[in-house]
Formats: sequence, C-alpha cells, structure tokens
Amino acid sequence: MSSSSSDAGTPPPGKHGHDGGSDDEHDIHKKGFIYTHFEEVLARINPFGPYQYFTCFCILYASIEWAGNYSFMDALGVIEPDWLCLQADNTTSNITSPTNDAKCAYIKANCTQLTPIKESAEFHSLVAAFQLICDDSDKPKLIQIIQVAGSLIGSIVGGHIGDYYGRKKGFFSGQFCIILTSVMAISAKDWIAYSICQFLNGFLFGMIEVTSLTMMMEYTDNKYRLIPNACFQWPIAYMVMALIAYLAKDWQYFFIFLNLITAPITIGFMLFQESPRWLITKGRLEQACEVLNDMGHQRWNHARVKFIPNDLKMIPREKRTKFYSFWHLFFTNSKLAKQSIMQIVSMFTFSLVSSTYLYTIGQFHGENTIMFTFLDGVFRLWVPVTVIFLDYRVPKFGRKPLYMLSLSITALCFAAIIVLVSLDYALDHISIYVLTIIATMINASAFWMSIVQITTQRYPTVIRCIAFGSLHSFRHIGVIVSLLFVDPLLKSWTVGAYIVPEVCVILTLVMGFFLQPESKGKPLMDRMKEVKYGRFENEIPKALMRIAAGHRYTDPQANGGDNAATFAKSIFEGAANRHRVSSHGGDSISMHM
Repeated sequence: MSSSSSDAGTPPPGKHGHDGGSDDEHDIHKKGFIYTHFEEVLARINPFGPYQYFTCFCILYASIEWAGNYSFMDALGVIEPDWLCLQADNTTSNITSPTNDAKCAYIKANCTQLTPIKESAEFHSLVAAFQLICDDSDKPKLIQIIQVAGSLIGSIVGGHIGDYYGRKKGFFSGQFCIILTSVMAISAKDWIAYSICQFLNGFLFGMIEVTSLTMMMEYTDNKYRLIPNACFQWPIAYMVMALIAYLAKDWQYFFIFLNLITAPITIGFMLFQESPRWLITKGRLEQACEVLNDMGHQRWNHARVKFIPNDLKMIPREKRTKFYSFWHLFFTNSKLAKQSIMQIVSMFTFSLVSSTYLYTIGQFHGENTIMFTFLDGVFRLWVPVTVIFLDYRVPKFGRKPLYMLSLSITALCFAAIIVLVSLDYALDHISIYVLTIIATMINASAFWMSIVQITTQRYPTVIRCIAFGSLHSFRHIGVIVSLLFVDPLLKSWTVGAYIVPEVCVILTLVMGFFLQPESKGKPLMDRMKEVKYGRFENEIPKALMRIAAGHRYTDPQANGGDNAATFAKSIFEGAANRHRVSSHGGDSISMHM
C-alpha cells in the first residue's frame, strides 16, 4: 500500500483510533489509508460542518435575488393602479382598476392621455409604468412566457455545462452575470426591453438552479442531504421580497435594493469549491485533493487531514472522458429511462399545481399584494423544517413515503375544491382559499424536496446535472402550459382549472406507487455502469482488495492452514460489513466520526 501524507485526527470508518494515539491509529497515519468510495472521504472531512453551513447560508441569501427576478411578474409586477384620464377639453376623470372591456372602450374614446395614480396602489408596478392594460393586457403574460422560455433553455444548457465542464463554472458565471442583467432591467423604457432583460435573467437562472442544486447535493451525504435541499425553498426570500416592495414602493427601486442587498454574496460564492465527487469521478484526483484539503482545513471543517491522489486511486471513476446528453437519460438503459419518465411526470405535475395556485386564488389578493407575497413565504416556512425533522427522527420515513404522502394530500385537497366549485362556491371563498394554500404549500415544499432527493440518488454523478436540467426544463414547460391554458379555462370552464392538475396528480400518484423506488440511505452512484449493476456488485473486488491489504499474509502451510482460513473468513466478513455501510450511505459512516 502506498503511503499517504500526514493525517492526524479521527480515522476513517473501519479504523478506530483514540485521542491518545493508539498503535492502530499510528499505523494508519504511517501506512496511509486507501479510500474505496466517496462516502468514506466525506466522513473523514465531516459531511456537514462549517463549510456546508457556509454554503447553505449563501444559497439562502442568494435565493432572495433569484426569487425576486423569477417571480416578480407573478404578483408584484402586475399590480394595477387607478388611472387619471385627461380628455380633449382638458377635464380629467378617474378610472378605477381593474380595467375591463367597458372601461377600455371609454379610454379609447375619451382619453388623450392616461396617467397612473401612484397613490391608489401600494406598489408602482410594470403594469402602471408601461400601461399594460386594454390592448396590451396580454403583455404581462407574454413577459412571463419569455422569461420562463429563457429558464427552460438555461436549464438544458446548464445541465450539460455542469456535467462536462464542472458544476462550479456554470454556477459562478451564471450568478455573476445575473447581477448585471438584473441591473439592466432597471433601465428598461418599455416592456420589450424589459422582456429581453428577463429572458437573459431566466436563461442565467436556469443555469444557476441546475448547477448549484447538483453541487450542493454532492457536498454532503445521505444523512444531511435534506438540509441543503431545503435551502432552495423560497419562504424567507418571499418575506424579504415583500419587505423590499413595502419600503421601495416602485418597481425600479425594488430592483435597485434587491441587487444592492444580494450582490455582496457573490464574494461568498468565490469561496465555493468544485464538487469533489465530480472531480474524482472524472479522474481529476489532484484537483479533488486540493478541494478536499481546503474543505477539511482548520478554517472550515477542521478535519486535520491532508489527501494526496494516492489516497483516492481506488475510488471507482470514469476510465475515459465522455460527453453525455439528454439522449443518455432515455436510450442507454431501460431502468434509467423509466426513472426519467417518472421524474419528468412528477416535475410537470408539481409545476401545474404551483401555477394553479398563482392563477386562481392568486388573482384575488386585491390591494394586499405585498401582504399576499409575505404570507406566501410564511405558509411555506414550516414544511421544510417538518420534513427534515421527520426524516431525522423517523427512520422509516423515507423518500417514497414523503413522495406518496405529499401527492395524496394534494389530491384530497383538489378533490374537495372540485366538489366546492361544482356546488357554485366562488373561487375566493375561504374554504377554497385554505384548501388551495394547503395543497400548494405541500406541493411546493414536501413534494419538490422528495423529487430532488430521489433524482440525486437515482442518477450517477456523470449525468446528474443533466438529469436536473431535464427535470427543471419540464417544470418550466409546465409553467408555460399553465400560462396559456389556465386563464382560458377559468373563463370557460372554471372547475377545469382544478380538474386538469388533479388528473395529473392522480396519474403521478399511481405511477409513483408502482415505479418510484425507495432511496433513503442508499449511496449515490457515480458511473453509468452502476445504474445497471448497482454499487455493491462493483465494489466487491475493491472491498476484497482493501481488506487483503490490511492483513499480513503468511504461507498457509506454515501454521497448518489456520492463517488461510482466518484470512478467508475476514475477507467475507469485511465484504459483508462494507455492504452494510454502503447500503446505509452516510448514516453508518458518520457514526465513526
């Protein structure tokens, strides 16, 4: 076995040392330790220490800007004020919002100049600034479609960049550029210029959400992975958005303060490291050692360990660099194809349910849009915390139960809403409000978190970012479908706005029951061959080699064959122990820390 550089501190799993420095621990430091899978490496540097705390904080902070750009046109950007109509005889009249066909006809016939009355609305929006009413009333929806189309393209591009060039490159370049495009939007003079800026924002956000999510999922192990997952929820971001809108009162000031507040976090992102898991899988062992040594440095996780490439040479990795694409999600392995279809259906359903909330009861917030945005964040806040608590305290509460439970609650809520709407209850009735909020909050938090957890585990490292890009692209497709069809459904067949997502929820529920596997506690895959054969089958030779390297082998005839029998027994016991460690992922490993 090759020697490692100096390594002080808690030994890796399977080697128990003591603070006082036992002989066993001394041997480990002297002879080195060969790691055979990445979970051991994570356990050695602490899978959730100060470095992971820092990255989670940065993601939470940056989500304020992401939410502010992405969801601005959902509520704050479309507030309509009252209008001051200047007529040909220089007299004025007030036109109250919202404008309808009759008011638009009056404006066309009598108004030579139309001016928004700022004091009549709590926030001076894009609708007021660019007069997006009457003939231009479809422009807010068009702006959203343009922005979401940019996000769709960005997700696809970001997925391929993340898996081929690295997660960090796509993430940091996108985060740096989105500050510039967000500032550019402030200077827009009409809705066309604003749409161009939002397309660029959407494209960059699509890259950011895919690469950052993949990177954060690979920074830690199974035991703690729900925590960075929850950081991509936006409840705190919505509450901060509401506060900024309340203080700014104007859409341009809103974006000025949004960028002033969030721009400094880019400095924090400069301290982010490339995913060491991706580097090892790609065979870049020297770079992986640099990253791991930085994460384990005393300024971060204080692991008191220094890796060299020799330590990582037994971890399975790609033999040659290969360019993967969406094609490989569907046409290289039947198991991967079924999982991809399952995940796409899940994300499309998630998107429809979320959009139904915005385009049904979301239109009835009236003069309380800022409070509506704030409460939207408040209602979402408790769900991720509850999910993390249950995952930690209830071992049997896995990914599939979370997936099925969240879908079941959503299906029951939508079924009750369909009954109420069929009985001629108005959409703004309190019972429909409550049921829609419950369904949407469970969908936006619990269901989304389960999709992310399952996706992380079911796709190998070499194609994981592309898998997330595929999922998010269908999420954006779902938003576009909702923008195009929910509003016409509300006007022509109101209950249909709930029946369509309900059908999708039930379909996803049935498919999930039969096709969605349980993935809690299972280690992540790294190579495409592991999709077909699994990690245990691939690790058996490595496990035997490592156990053999830890024993001193003598001639079996020298002691009547006792050494050979003992050696063989230890090999098979060791292989079984390694299988148990692998089957529990980081949970078992972290116990040695």
